[in-house]
Amino acid sequence: MSGCKDHNAPEFVADQFVEAYFQHMDQQAAREFTAFGATEMLDRELELTRGVREQGYLPAEAAAQVNWRRTGRSSRGERVRFDYAIDIRREDTEEHRIADVELAKVQAGWKVVRVAVQQR
Repeated sequence: MSGCKDHNAPEFVADQFVEAYFQHMDQQAAREFTAFGATEMLDRELELTRGVREQGYLPAEAAAQVNWRRTGRSSRGERVRFDYAIDIRREDTEEHRIADVELAKVQAGWKVVRVAVQQR
């Protein structure tokens, strides 16, 4: 579902993160797009799920039908923030979330540094 093709653009990095984290529910894959607080968040999640994954449970097994779309962009100083609408369907349940994904230039590239998620 990624719409941005410029690999150096913050939109591309944010979309790749959202696809890995929300659509594929793969914290390890999402981690490559993060720095600072977002990396720490994923490290905590990976630690919490380590026991389950050591038993052979893979991110693909947790994955649900997920649709997402970027709904907004704003800038604050050297940071760029993207809003996403995320719809998650599992069997007979449906969740609707809003994700606030903030990026900063780290060394030569954009990285996700903060993620906030709430129900909508």
